[in-house]
Amino acid sequence: MTLRSKLSLVAALTAGLALAACTTTKETTVFVPVVAPTPPSSLTPQPIMLFNQAKEGRKLFTLEAEFPYCDVETGKVIVVPRWYVTDFASVPWYGQGFIEPQGPTARAAIVHDWLYAVGEPGKRAEADAIFLRAMLKYGVKPFQANLAYQAVKTGGERGYALPGDWMFIDPRRQDVRQPPPFARPKTGAVRIMPRCQGFEALIQTGWRAYPLPRPVIAAPPPVTTTRTPIDDVRARLPWGGDKKK
Repeated sequence: MTLRSKLSLVAALTAGLALAACTTTKETTVFVPVVAPTPPSSLTPQPIMLFNQAKEGRKLFTLEAEFPYCDVETGKVIVVPRWYVTDFASVPWYGQGFIEPQGPTARAAIVHDWLYAVGEPGKRAEADAIFLRAMLKYGVKPFQANLAYQAVKTGGERGYALPGDWMFIDPRRQDVRQPPPFARPKTGAVRIMPRCQGFEALIQTGWRAYPLPRPVIAAPPPVTTTRTPIDDVRARLPWGGDKKK
């Protein structure tokens, strides 16, 4: 390689390095909102009493979150939505003595009330049978469970598919009736899981039959920072950059 060629190569490399040094860089910072994971639904909820609400002299209760239940016999997954109001009226008066609002019987009664409120044609007997199995599952003594079951079986027809049972109240705003979250469904089951296999694992994932609206989180717009080699040189100077005097 001749001297002239070497000089040309050095000049080309120098020009390339100079151009690279003059390259302007841009960095964009994007703010991604963090949404907390959805906690699983409670499989053993406690109904909340509505202290200033009553219906025909009966105390009213509601749920702060949806209550999923799976009936092993039918495989039906029944989910009572949050804020659904119940007075345990699907159980006739002579059977309500066995319903404890803070006890295991109440959970079965809430499922039964929901099935009665939905009022699927031809499914009242099945709703009563689910009520019995739910009571036994939640630890109600067989003698008491059978008495409550016989009460709904013989006298529950008058409380099936009543329009007035479709009511929702937020326990934090007990003086306001909430609009129904959806139209009255045709069936009380949201899905079928044979023998309820995988049901509890499904609930632990945070699955919701009636998803809540996602909260709107306002994130700041992306910020783009532009830097040039001159900015780097200025930052190194004793009086340059953002150094305080």
